[in-house]
Amino acid sequence: MEIQVRRQQRLVNLHDQENANVFKGKSNAILPIKRQGLSARGALGDLNTNAQAQRDIAIGKVAVATAEYEKKATLNRATIKSNYSHVRSKIDTGLAAAKPIIQPSSRPPLRREESTAGLAAKAIARTKAVLKETQQNKTNDENILKPRKQSQDSKKPSRLSAVKEDSKPVLKEPTESLGKLKLAETVNKDSQLEKEHPPLPSDVEDIDAGDNNSPLLMSCYIKDIYHYLTELELKYAIEPDHLRKQSVITGKMRATLIDWLVEVQRQFSLVLETFHLTVGIIDRYLQAVPNVQRNQLQLVGVTAMFLASKYEEIYAPEVGDFVYVTDNAYSKADVFQCERDIMAKLGFCLARPIPLSFLRRFVKAAHGTSKNHHLAKYFVDLSLVEYSMAHYRPSELAAAALCLSLYLLSRKTLEEVWTPTMTYYSEYTLEHLDPIIRKIAKIVVNVKNSKYKSVYNRYLDPKLAKVSALPELKEEALQELAKIPSTTYL
Repeated sequence: MEIQVRRQQRLVNLHDQENANVFKGKSNAILPIKRQGLSARGALGDLNTNAQAQRDIAIGKVAVATAEYEKKATLNRATIKSNYSHVRSKIDTGLAAAKPIIQPSSRPPLRREESTAGLAAKAIARTKAVLKETQQNKTNDENILKPRKQSQDSKKPSRLSAVKEDSKPVLKEPTESLGKLKLAETVNKDSQLEKEHPPLPSDVEDIDAGDNNSPLLMSCYIKDIYHYLTELELKYAIEPDHLRKQSVITGKMRATLIDWLVEVQRQFSLVLETFHLTVGIIDRYLQAVPNVQRNQLQLVGVTAMFLASKYEEIYAPEVGDFVYVTDNAYSKADVFQCERDIMAKLGFCLARPIPLSFLRRFVKAAHGTSKNHHLAKYFVDLSLVEYSMAHYRPSELAAAALCLSLYLLSRKTLEEVWTPTMTYYSEYTLEHLDPIIRKIAKIVVNVKNSKYKSVYNRYLDPKLAKVSALPELKEEALQELAKIPSTTYL
């Protein structure tokens, strides 16, 4: 029994010695493949214990490195803080601090204004002292030179007194002088206006007398505005028979184009100003450019309405919409090219007045109703389609259309309708308008037999009081006016 115990003890000692040799790096030591009394798990446990020891060593090294880094960072942070304090002391005080570190105090830091108040006060005081000393020296020099200068010429004023007078100018009666100046300007302006606009005759009503308190009606400038519009319609006038230079385009082709544009305007819900301006652009272009081809006439028409819509509309249709109404006969590039050509030929000016602008003024002078206004617009639109009426000025068309509207709806004679007030504001006498009125009456009578009925159909709208279907347009009064023959260019 004792022999077995000793043998087992010797084997354990041998195993411990071999393990020690292995850990010391002795390569000649051989471990048994399987030890008696130990399992593989026990061997791995020993190895794991060794790895844990190595891991503890590595963690210790990392901890030491971290501590050193924290120490260096703390030192750097302290250095930066001291440097920042040094710079901040320079900013706050305006002086270079002698000490690199400012000792913190319980008092909050001063603002720039508070910290520099004393320095500013000292600087101001120093500047005042220098200026005072300079002024005293200058005064002493002048006092020394003054007697000598007076002795040479006692009549001449001293230079110092002249400087004082110039340095402190005195405005005599500033309020009164400015008031007189303003009053004089107002008097001159009023006298100039009286020369330009003489007082109204006794039989003429002042239709702008009640508009002085309304800035939108511009009663101070309204006469000048319409005088300027009259000058513009003379400047951009359409000649009689302005298509004589065209070898292909005729009056009937023009009427067909404008009648179709009435439908386009109605489809796009454009304002009436757009349609009137479109007709003016077309006539001006056809008058300026000879030999427009037949296949280009529709392109000119849609491009003119495209331009007019951009000029008058708030939300103008896109160019693709105008290409669509032509059934894609033209492309967008064609419209843009034609637009550039039209604007170049018209001198980039679309300022020619339209009949609707004058019609509003004349309806106000006649105290007309909305029905009178719609019927006059109907007559104007019919005249725009007719080629023989294209050469009349917009104001002439508006005056003649309103005169005929008042005549048909009031059961009065033309002489009673066209009062001196209407003659004054329209600047047309009844004798001047009589042939135009008769031409319009003839167009109205023949509209049912005409193939151009777009205007007639549009004014069947209840919003326009259905003026194209009024019974007054079928009475003998209009027939009598239409019997007088008129010269046409068709």
